[in-house]
This record gives sequence, C-alpha cells and structure tokens, in this order.
Amino acid sequence: MTLTIPIAISSCLIGQNVRYDGKHKFQAWLESVAGVEWIPICPELEAGMSVPREKIQIELHDGERMLMAIESRQDWSEKMDSVAASWIEQLQIQNVCGYVFKSRSPSCGVRDVPVYGGRPGEVMERGQGRFAQRVHEAMPKMPLVEETQMESERLRKEFFRQARIFQKDQGFS
Repeated sequence: MTLTIPIAISSCLIGQNVRYDGKHKFQAWLESVAGVEWIPICPELEAGMSVPREKIQIELHDGERMLMAIESRQDWSEKMDSVAASWIEQLQIQNVCGYVFKSRSPSCGVRDVPVYGGRPGEVMERGQGRFAQRVHEAMPKMPLVEETQMESERLRKEFFRQARIFQKDQGFS
C-alpha cells in the first residue's frame, strides 16, 4: 500500500482562477497523478492582492530584491514575507514533502524569474520569486519544481521519487 503524500502546489495550476488576469493555468498532467494530497496555495491572494490584479515584479533597490507593483509602485515585500512565514510553519506542520510552483512568477518562480533594476524594463539578473525563495531558505532539502518540469513524465517521476525520499528522511512515513 502506498501512502498519500502531501505536496503543495500553486493554486492556479489546479484550476483556481487566482492569477493576476483572473484566470488559471490548469495542468493536464495532474489527471495522471495518484496518491497525492494537493495543498493549493496562492501567496499573492493571501498577501491581500485582488483578482484580477495589477502585475508585480522583482526589482533591485539598493542591492535588495523587492516585490513591487508595476503601476502603483506598491511594495508587497513585507506582506509576502509574512505570508511565507505563516505557510512555512503550515508546510512543516502538515509534513509537506514537495512543492510545485508556477514558473516565472515573481512570487512563485523557482528559477529564471526576471529581476529588474537600473533603467525601466532592464533585467539585471534572474532568480527566484519572493515566496519561493523564502520557502527554499526555510526548507532547503524539500524538493521544489516548476510546473514546466512536471510536463515531462521522467522529471515528474523523479520529483515524486525525491519527495518520497524527503518524506522518509524527515520521518513522515
């Protein structure tokens, strides 16, 4: 008997209309996955952003990465950090063994998220979304992937293999 494994996932990926444009990014590969308890999370919504909402981006200000609204210039950094701290505690309580994030999101991207600075529209570097970065810092051994990686059956199996190892190593099973 295989135990159900708890995996966090960006809410938009399971079909919830929570993206900045009021839409979702449902992933067809989810229909082929069994034995997973999906824990949907939308940190932007939980930080108080509306649906639909203004676009946000990561910006470099005096060497610090900030989560900024593009038009209004509202700084969402502290609110996102607060949401991250709360969710990190919940992920640990719920024995979550992996996380599937939305790629290229300024909140949830695991890699290749544009970091703007200098001249308007200029990408200075690439990195992690603010929420994903906080989760990774707090739980560095937990497997993290983006939905683009999960489209490959081979990479999907590897992610779940790593999540099971994490589950065992943490004494969750």
